[in-house]
Amino acid sequence: MIDYTRLDAALRAGGLIPGDIEAGRLVRCKVDGDRGGKKSGAYLLFDDDLPTCLWWHWKAGTSGVWGNLDRPLTDAERNRQRQRIEQAQRERHAEQSARWADNRVKLARLWGSAQTVTPSSAAGLYLVNRGLAIPVTDALRFHPRLDYWHDGAMIGSYPAMLGAVTSPAGDLVAVHRTYLTDDGHKAPVPAVKKLTETAGPLAGASIKISEPAPRPDGLLGLGVAEGIETAMAASILSGVPVWSCVSAHGLKSFNPPPRVRSLYVFGDRDESGVGQKAAAALAGRAAAAGLVARVLLPDAVGDWADELVAWRAAV
Repeated sequence: MIDYTRLDAALRAGGLIPGDIEAGRLVRCKVDGDRGGKKSGAYLLFDDDLPTCLWWHWKAGTSGVWGNLDRPLTDAERNRQRQRIEQAQRERHAEQSARWADNRVKLARLWGSAQTVTPSSAAGLYLVNRGLAIPVTDALRFHPRLDYWHDGAMIGSYPAMLGAVTSPAGDLVAVHRTYLTDDGHKAPVPAVKKLTETAGPLAGASIKISEPAPRPDGLLGLGVAEGIETAMAASILSGVPVWSCVSAHGLKSFNPPPRVRSLYVFGDRDESGVGQKAAAALAGRAAAAGLVARVLLPDAVGDWADELVAWRAAV
């Protein structure tokens, strides 16, 4: 007999929001922070004489196994549970592969419908309004009218700046969207910046705004930051090409290109310390791999876009 109260509590402790728990199939569900139709969690419940529930939280990169027996498992039960874990992994990978394949088609269609960012486009005006130059890159594009969905309902269409989130191999795995007004300001929507569903792992992925550049010592150098505007501001202030890793988690998991030997990590200075920890983790991993890695943080709480504003106000 399954104690569904205990199971619900266990799944929620893992960050999942399971709703009415179902058994016998892989069920996608929301996790803390998911909005609209996004479901970054899943579970698979076996409800027979060996009650077992496997769960995954893809946004946090965590997973777990819950059991309902209040006694040690026998050797036969442990073997059954191991077989179930393997079965669940196969089902999860099959479901994920099918979803990624479907999303790959959607992302290609979205990216193909976008245009080059020009000074007169809403995206170009937005960058100029932020004190940023329009980069010569295909990693950023402009969509003249993109539907905005919130909690399962389409609440309007807005111009948008799109960023191509690509894997270390260069494959398009997501599109970052910044919703705007026609005159280049943030659109009046619940969340101005949104990431599409993915078409592959986000670990190591980035928005590759510019090419790595040779340093005076001959090493190929590259900077990384969290957001698009943050990366562009850091590049203005440092003269270093900087890629956007989209988030603190993306920064922490970034994989530098093989040719890059000098890495500048432009971290956010957060009151919570999240940005600083992500930057330090990446720099530590890069240094362990033999790169020259440096962490740079803004003087005050904020990101490098804030630092650029403060620098310009002081000169």
